[in-house]
Amino acid sequence: MRLPQVLGKNLAKNILAIILGISVSFVLLEGLLRIFQPIEFRVKGNKIVLPRDKKYQIINDKTGKLDQIISTSRNHLGFRGEMPPPDFAGSLTIVAVGGSTTACEYIADGKTWCDLLAAHLKTGFRNIWLNNAGLDGVSTFGHLILLEDYLVKMRPKVVLFLIGANDMGLQEIPTWDLRDLKKPVAGFMASWTEKLINASEVLDYAINFSRYYKAKRIGLLNRIEDFAHLQSLDIPKEKVDAQMRLHQEKFLPLFAGRLTRLIETCRENAMEPVFITQPMVFGNCLDPVTGVDLGRVAPQAQASNGKVLWQTLELYNQVTRDTAAQHGVLLIDLARAMPKTSEFFYDTYHYTNAGCAAVAAILDQGLEPFLGKKYPYLKLPQ
Repeated sequence: MRLPQVLGKNLAKNILAIILGISVSFVLLEGLLRIFQPIEFRVKGNKIVLPRDKKYQIINDKTGKLDQIISTSRNHLGFRGEMPPPDFAGSLTIVAVGGSTTACEYIADGKTWCDLLAAHLKTGFRNIWLNNAGLDGVSTFGHLILLEDYLVKMRPKVVLFLIGANDMGLQEIPTWDLRDLKKPVAGFMASWTEKLINASEVLDYAINFSRYYKAKRIGLLNRIEDFAHLQSLDIPKEKVDAQMRLHQEKFLPLFAGRLTRLIETCRENAMEPVFITQPMVFGNCLDPVTGVDLGRVAPQAQASNGKVLWQTLELYNQVTRDTAAQHGVLLIDLARAMPKTSEFFYDTYHYTNAGCAAVAAILDQGLEPFLGKKYPYLKLPQ
């Protein structure tokens, strides 16, 4: 037998052995993950999985802006807050939807802005029920799924959307039609890809880890920021201008479309949407606590400074403002009303205990008159 033939057969055997080894490993790992799941993910394929009747505890030894022991819980619905009242239809029912700045996973039960907002509203209205349906890392794509899979069945009177940060740089999901996120539009292959992703624990872990590292790269993960020791970073104007054009041309029209769909879905199901713009600590000002220039410094692991981050986020906030105005939706401009101070933020986006109290007070000022006009029969006598 000639040497090339021998080498060819050996190569084929080696490739076959590698394929077989990978296949066996995949099957074994799939089986293991079905028995034991070391990490709890809130998104599986194109479905949102809510953790029901769960209690969590985080030990904080990094900052005094948060509790040392942070105890949180999820109720039987999978949300944070009280269980629904017996007279759901006769109550002023509100659900807050958003990403990690709504979920407030580092804020103990009773101290999130949702908890504090509910306490504010209970002084002016009877039968208030407010739950927190925030999920870390979820964008308006996920909010649409949450609406369709969960909230449409419940039909709370009001849905609060705190939106913006998780949508920066997002395009349409290639295999999903925005009009119906459950229907594949790329034919046979897309359908089988969808089924495979939804069925496989291994692929689900791979996708969620990919989402995690993307979120980490763009600074959306919870982290304790040492504002006093952040490095300064200057970015050339031409680079900033190119980045702004990219968002304006490629991403913002799609974001506007998703916001419109949120409004349509709510109103088609007798729910009133309220939009809240996304604040951040960075911008063109000095931090009153540390004296740091919040425009020049760069957050950890970021290739952008505070000025550019704020400028980019404001593009999305402006779309939220414009879309709300076009459709007659109440807008609470938290992004402009929230003071930029490290007292209220422990990183770029996430609130401290004091920050949650500030958010709740601002939202109460915007919501109370609106709810009083819309649901006067639920107002308490003054």
